[in-house]
Amino acid sequence: MAIDPDPLSATPNLECASVRLRPVQPSDARQRATLGRTPEIVRAFGGTLDAPAAMTTEDAAAQLNRSFGLGPHWVIADPDTDTFMGTIRLAPIDPQHRATRLAIGIYDPKRLGQGLGSAAISLALSHAFDTLDLHRVSLTVLADNHRAIAAYERCGFRTEGRLRHTLWRDDAWHDDFAMAVLADEWER
Repeated sequence: MAIDPDPLSATPNLECASVRLRPVQPSDARQRATLGRTPEIVRAFGGTLDAPAAMTTEDAAAQLNRSFGLGPHWVIADPDTDTFMGTIRLAPIDPQHRATRLAIGIYDPKRLGQGLGSAAISLALSHAFDTLDLHRVSLTVLADNHRAIAAYERCGFRTEGRLRHTLWRDDAWHDDFAMAVLADEWER
């Protein structure tokens, strides 16, 4: 395994009692595919789906490849079984302005509402602020994604503004919230 000489794109293992953040492994595409697509999760990302839908391993691998960019990116896994639950990334990183964007997805509907997203976000923020010495982590979230907004707020994110009419779904326009947390606001 090659060692990445760039600490801004390195993906270290991070863990707490409820989640493990680790680099992607070949078996993750198969595990992601077994979770399929569920209406609630697809809707949280801005899509629509009337009923659960299957996902091929190839679709899952393509999704995982699209999810990761320049910067640390992890699979969110169960710390006891190492089972795939989702993904999280800090990308792209702007070293001049010490800033990045966070994106997270929990794909296992049975794991929603258990605080796993908040735990994963806290680990990623710890890495961003304590290891990478970043100053700002931002994100956008659909204004009607109340579960995600609550998780972001628990982790110190503040709403900075509303981006109007960013998504057309269900014959209506929907807004996004712009949110961010600064290093001196984040409580470890």
